[in-house]
Amino acid sequence: MNSNAKNLIASRFDTVIYDLDGTLIDSAKDMQVAVSNVLADHGLPAVTEDDVRIFMGQGSKVTMAKAFAKHGKALDDDTLSAVTREFVRYYEADPISNTSAFPGVADVVARFAHLGLKQGVCTNKFERPSRMILEHLRLMPPIADLAGADTFPVRKPDPRHILMLVARMGSTPGRAVMIGDSIHDVEAAHGAGLPAVLVSWGYTATPASELGAEAVIERFDALPQALEKLAAG
Repeated sequence: MNSNAKNLIASRFDTVIYDLDGTLIDSAKDMQVAVSNVLADHGLPAVTEDDVRIFMGQGSKVTMAKAFAKHGKALDDDTLSAVTREFVRYYEADPISNTSAFPGVADVVARFAHLGLKQGVCTNKFERPSRMILEHLRLMPPIADLAGADTFPVRKPDPRHILMLVARMGSTPGRAVMIGDSIHDVEAAHGAGLPAVLVSWGYTATPASELGAEAVIERFDALPQALEKLAAG
């Protein structure tokens, strides 16, 4: 970024909020292993990584409901809560072995930190494994704060998930931007009064270009330019 771009971005934004799975990191393999372990315990076949990419986005309980539904199993609330706890135990035992940051993420996060932008993650994954992953990948720091599915009483697409994180980071919706991969990120961002930038490679069955975001990027290193255009717009 040249100095004009840096100044333009800093004049419009002081906080960048990221989704985690499908946006910053590719965690589908580790999720697939944990989900499939639970299914195996219940006598059901494994799911694929592609399955899990579609199942993710609304939290572990929804992921597990969709995994069992794939095999024709509808679970009542108590059973769904129980298998979700089983999944969390499996996943938290090893959320990092097959998980990596997408290309360009580490560099952009470091550049934004150098620019003085505050950076946080708002995810429907539980806070503990999210923090483990970010620290393992050396993204936290410079990412300074994290709101998981269990951090606040609400989660995306409820805009309060973003609003409470932004407030805790000492910013306001008018100075923040949301970077995500799904309709849940767009709905939460717009409900909170933030513009949304989506990545094109995320965990969603609907193309990012059809989800109503202010911008869609094809590479993570295109994010600074996207923010520059939003700031100029």
